[in-house]
Amino acid sequence: MKLLMEYPWPGNVRELKGAFEFAFVSCQDTMIQPHHLAPNLYKEAHRYTQQSTAIYSIEELKRQELMKALVDCGGNQSKAARLLGVSRATVWKRMKRFGINLKSKYGN
Repeated sequence: MKLLMEYPWPGNVRELKGAFEFAFVSCQDTMIQPHHLAPNLYKEAHRYTQQSTAIYSIEELKRQELMKALVDCGGNQSKAARLLGVSRATVWKRMKRFGINLKSKYGN
């Protein structure tokens, strides 16, 4: 909560809404944690709270990038693939590898 309260939110309500959508899709747990936020938001918020930034593995960065693309595209895998510059099959394989289940998030 402190992280969210101390972030300056330059994009106002739209940025806040996007942050929660991203966290909702990226969280496979029962509670959203700071690491479920987009890496840029998490890193920026840590700068404002003067805490150390998280060190993400390359796999975690790929997972976060995929999650952001899926959120931005409303769960549409074809659009997310175009956004990421990869094939739809690659998006599907990454979703499987990272355990991302859009059916539970978008009610498909």
